[in-house]
Amino acid sequence: MTNEIKLDRRFFMKGASAAALLGSVLSTSKALAQDSGHMMSMSMDYNLDDEYNRIGFNNAKWDMIIAQNPDVEVKYPMGVADMDFKTLPQVTRALRKRLMHENWGYELPPVDYKDNIVAWNKERYNQDIPKDNIVNCIGVLDGVLSILKAFNPGKSKVLIHTPGYSGFFSVIHEAQVMEVENPLKKVNGRYQMDYDLMEKQLDADNIKILLFCNPQNPIGNCWTANEMRKMGDICNKRGILVIADEIHCDFVNKHAKYVPYASIGKEYAMNSFTLKSASKSFNLAAHRTAYMFSDNKEYMDRVVASGHQRGLLNIMGLIASNEAYKHGAKYMDDMQDYMDANAHFLEKTCKDRIPLIKYKVHEGTYLTWLDCSALAKKIGAKAEAEKQTASSGKDVTVGDVLNKWFLKEAGVNVNAGEHYGKNGVGYMRMNLGTTRKKLSDALTSIENATKAL
Repeated sequence: MTNEIKLDRRFFMKGASAAALLGSVLSTSKALAQDSGHMMSMSMDYNLDDEYNRIGFNNAKWDMIIAQNPDVEVKYPMGVADMDFKTLPQVTRALRKRLMHENWGYELPPVDYKDNIVAWNKERYNQDIPKDNIVNCIGVLDGVLSILKAFNPGKSKVLIHTPGYSGFFSVIHEAQVMEVENPLKKVNGRYQMDYDLMEKQLDADNIKILLFCNPQNPIGNCWTANEMRKMGDICNKRGILVIADEIHCDFVNKHAKYVPYASIGKEYAMNSFTLKSASKSFNLAAHRTAYMFSDNKEYMDRVVASGHQRGLLNIMGLIASNEAYKHGAKYMDDMQDYMDANAHFLEKTCKDRIPLIKYKVHEGTYLTWLDCSALAKKIGAKAEAEKQTASSGKDVTVGDVLNKWFLKEAGVNVNAGEHYGKNGVGYMRMNLGTTRKKLSDALTSIENATKAL
């Protein structure tokens, strides 16, 4: 582990040397922020610029990617969608307190857990979630799987917007269903829903469910109320159930706004499910804790009756999520500011120093959708993918070739665009959930690699 600077009250009591060190940290953070035209906030309990070593704790973002690529030095894993920051300090304190009890018999969830879920969504998004309709699930995709099984008459198909979350493909197949891709259209740099095609697909195919992200992973759209109402009207008219994965809702850049799907009108709320979790917002994915709800009580009863797992989850995950929702508002505000600044830093760096990669600040999530088509052309990725496919008998994509190039030449891991749909060719997904220093160093490494071409 590297040494860390902890900005708490005890730190400020250590005299002039501490004051000098703090001044240095603040100056560094301020300089980085000014590079992108944004100022980052500080807290007495945490500093989002803190660097510490995650390697060796069996995590997927670092340890798994390093193990999978033994022939290269992976310095900057920026694929797997978790963050390199410490979680909310109150979460850690609560878990330590519970750990010291040293008894692990049957235990109930925190008595105020659902109340805090309701309060969080009401205070931040003015959304009224029916408390009695909240059902726990191990993860968002596990909840989606239960819904698909309960509302899948005759093995019908599921419509998804692409580029869309790669996990949707796997969970749809786990439910023994097939997906139908509805490709999003890029208009003036922003993706839009193709409503005409959506209507044709819903009329022609045996589709009973529409599954979508809000905000959309990986492209970053925060869908507007009007966009979602038009989509919802098309679905409601045909009796199509809407499932909204809104796990990234707490990450919204400053120029955008998140609107919950279930908040746009009663008719939409009554024909939909929403799934959320504290796991993205507070980096709690390892705790495997999420929740789902619908304003339609009959819908919730149907999912539970169809065999959805019991609502008692890992107690540590429930404690962690509860503390996050009770005490995490300032932390989340700071995190949003930091991600917004990271996004602007990335945009400026690509424009000024890496012209082979195009990026415009997105709206939501801490994930970015990089247009690497010029880079792919420069390195001959299409021809190389075809060559490797022919020689190996395996389907090698342009994104696979780009991924290997980023790893070998820059030590950066980013995700192939084809993982998110057929229209992801030439794009790569990069995770901004890291410190500004790591992001800056990774971009410098990419810059140097492109200049060597």
